[in-house]
Amino acid sequence: MRKILNKAALMAAAAMLPAGAAVAQANGTAATPPTVDRGIAVVPATSKPWWQHAVIYEIYPRSFQDSNGDGVGDLRGITSRLDYLQSLGLDAIWITPFFKSPNADFGYDVSDYTAIDPQYGTMADWDTLVAEAKKRGIRVMVDLVVNHSSSENAWFKESRSSRTNPKADWYVWHDGTPDTPPTNWKSIFGGPTWTWDKTRKQWYYHIFLPQQPDLNWASPGLRKAMFDVVRFWLDHGAAGFRLDATPYLFEDTNWPQDPNPDADPVWLKPYNSQLPGTNQVLREMRKVVDGYPGNPVLLGESSTRSIDQLRAVYGKNKDEIHLPMNFLVGNITKLDAAEFKRRYDEAATKLDGLTPVEFFSNHDQSRQWSEFGDGVHNDLIGKMSAALTLLNPGTALLYYGEEIGMGDVDKAVLATTPLGPNRPRADERDRARTPMQWSDAARAGFTTGTPWLPLDPNYRTRNVAAENVNPASLLNWYRALVKLRRTDPAFRDGAYVPLESGDSAIFAFGRVAADGTGALVLANTGATARVAAPTGWVGATPVFGTRTCASGQAGTGMTVAPYDTCIIRYHKAG
Repeated sequence: MRKILNKAALMAAAAMLPAGAAVAQANGTAATPPTVDRGIAVVPATSKPWWQHAVIYEIYPRSFQDSNGDGVGDLRGITSRLDYLQSLGLDAIWITPFFKSPNADFGYDVSDYTAIDPQYGTMADWDTLVAEAKKRGIRVMVDLVVNHSSSENAWFKESRSSRTNPKADWYVWHDGTPDTPPTNWKSIFGGPTWTWDKTRKQWYYHIFLPQQPDLNWASPGLRKAMFDVVRFWLDHGAAGFRLDATPYLFEDTNWPQDPNPDADPVWLKPYNSQLPGTNQVLREMRKVVDGYPGNPVLLGESSTRSIDQLRAVYGKNKDEIHLPMNFLVGNITKLDAAEFKRRYDEAATKLDGLTPVEFFSNHDQSRQWSEFGDGVHNDLIGKMSAALTLLNPGTALLYYGEEIGMGDVDKAVLATTPLGPNRPRADERDRARTPMQWSDAARAGFTTGTPWLPLDPNYRTRNVAAENVNPASLLNWYRALVKLRRTDPAFRDGAYVPLESGDSAIFAFGRVAADGTGALVLANTGATARVAAPTGWVGATPVFGTRTCASGQAGTGMTVAPYDTCIIRYHKAG
């Protein structure tokens, strides 16, 4: 029977801020989560699938924790940090590719879909990670590269060997002469999308690097092989998949020339993205996944131009991707109350009740600490972006280290690391992929060897161990917000209330539970204190009560300090 939170518990939730933190262990992990419950009853799981209101934490395995001193993170390293991940209140972790790979794109060029790259460990290490995570209530998701493989993959080697090979049609090939590509299309990574193959005497297509030839999903053999890969990882305990580059599974086979190939965005052209065949593939994959117990999930890297396109990714009959990532929010690059309102309002009101997926940072983008920060108020701004991600309805994605305020490392620092076996090529995105900052110990507690990427020099003060014992830290703010969305009816499964804030710098929205109690969230994106006058309530304006602000300012009222975020409790008038 579900436990009901009484009015006193609701008020406690409103005032919930980290009251203290567990003493950090020497390696920077928390022995137990900080005391943030303050008497709030734990609500048992509902009948809804676990992923509908989940917090999923992305781990870039090279940079999370190294267990053997080679400077590269690995699966055993992740297992050693599960107690810390549990302390965050996560539902699942998503691990970016750890398959065998020559690392032209750090794992996103897969040479064997069912083999773990030795630098990350063994299948036994994977099985141990899944088992230990399960003990802590954490699911483990695989990042599945569905659009392309490595050119070193045995499938591609067979495909390029001859036009009569059984796998000849597993990739996208096109006739032509060596000096003239079939089309003038541009790769997402720059340069043409075609490479001439001397053995087969044809061009092969790649929307990314030449070392990443696109799979041909029109081939029945390729489709069966990839669905077998899905089954393999589900059989090994995966809780689902983050599907990489899902918009690009098919191309316009009329192969039109582009009248303006350099026009942005090159990854959302009508001939290279969201073509109809993709829907059928995703419906078939969904059937495979839905055939397994435990509600495994498909999380899609689903770049779209509009909310209508995003809604379509779920499937006409809601039978394709469970959780398409909302890049309409994720691609916001500056603090803008009007843009926040537009994008969050439409996600909550224009997806036909489907689950929105919100985030700001990931392994391909600048970290939100750097994207939004002004160099002075970064902690408060970091707390704001956390609140927007975690207090809006739907599924929240977090990127490792955002909870302690990790930012993009300076380019000059990045340039100090030479290329070599652990870093075969330089990548601008490496600025957001530096090692996790666990403590102020040598090499931040990440490795006993030489890290594959340089550490941000701020690791001596900005690390898990230091923030763990600071009740007002960004880390403990994250923990408090995750706890709030788990335990408070308004944030757990309450409705979203789009509001007008009455001030151009303040983004305002409400969350309301079935009994009419709820919370108003005010985010001041400006550099001066602002006063909100929220309107747009359904029915009478509610009665406002206590408030909790990221800055620690308590009291009542609608004045919000610069870059502050306040949660104000309310109940129905009368």
